[in-house]
Amino acid sequence: MGRRREDRWTPPEHPEPPRPAPYSLSDDARGRDICHAVTPVPVWAWIQFPTFHVRVKGFARSWTVDAVLVEWAQFGAPAAAWVWRSAVKHRRLREDDRRSRAPDGRPG
Repeated sequence: MGRRREDRWTPPEHPEPPRPAPYSLSDDARGRDICHAVTPVPVWAWIQFPTFHVRVKGFARSWTVDAVLVEWAQFGAPAAAWVWRSAVKHRRLREDDRRSRAPDGRPG
């Protein structure tokens, strides 16, 4: 019967590096009169991080005159940030695209 070797190499254990957090607008910057969406609106949004910007597929959950609360998936987890309204554009879901076409594939 074999013996367990105590000098066997094992990879070192390192803690997972912290993931960057997105910048979000302050309460004063976003404004007061917040409208909440009954159904989230699909959007493209530019999200700012400490060292980079990224365009994400997300959903607008709330908005004011100047800002939008965008939610998206980041590293497999939900993330959200308030961004300036000019950083957000509407997008269409594929399902919406299929509904607007005739059965033979032509736009309806």
